[in-house]
Amino acid sequence: MRKSSLIPEEATLSFNRKITFPVPPTGFSVRSVSNPPVSLQEHQSKSQASFDAGKQEATQFYQGEIKQLQDQFAAKQNDLLDQVNQRAEEVLAMLNANLPNLVMEIVQKILPSIELSASDIEGIVRSLIKEFSDEEEKLEVFLCPEDLKLLKALGKGSKEEEANEASTSDSEDGFASAIAGIFDNLDGEDSVLPDLPRVKFHEDNSLVSGDCQIKSKFGLLDGRIATKIRKVKEELTENG
Repeated sequence: MRKSSLIPEEATLSFNRKITFPVPPTGFSVRSVSNPPVSLQEHQSKSQASFDAGKQEATQFYQGEIKQLQDQFAAKQNDLLDQVNQRAEEVLAMLNANLPNLVMEIVQKILPSIELSASDIEGIVRSLIKEFSDEEEKLEVFLCPEDLKLLKALGKGSKEEEANEASTSDSEDGFASAIAGIFDNLDGEDSVLPDLPRVKFHEDNSLVSGDCQIKSKFGLLDGRIATKIRKVKEELTENG
């Protein structure tokens, strides 16, 4: 007789199969297959712990994201500032190179339109004369005809005031003769400014208004406006 392998019946049972008992069972004992029950307090404690852990994890994550954005923004900001600084340095260098020429061009255009008074001419002359330390040294001052005319008029007015204060009873002819004598030989023989008898004045048609040149035994002091402008330009270029 052929033997067949026996498979335990419980191994072939299906959950959908109807089970019949030959004898009615007298009782059942069912064991739970789920997690063991927990108390409400324990459940709340675990829930709070899970919430706190999730909150901390999310906080760390977003703090890392914010830090990364801050680093990126700082890097872009530094790069932008470096570009601005570089551009500013380039502009300043360009200004330093071009500003002296621009300033001098403006000065040269403005100066011819400025009218100098007799007091201005006198101030220019006296400022240059002060550069000579020897007060007894004889000097020759060269001015353009227009400036010398203004300076003569200024000296004439000063002499007239002194004459009026000294005597108001002189006749017109006598007064005119005295004034005429004061201005004899103004071509270089006599001084235009009464308080500077050692200084003689000459006309120079090559000079323009505001120019002044002084000749002494040591040489020529150049006080021309063009010379002053050139010196200022050189100083601005050197300082730049």
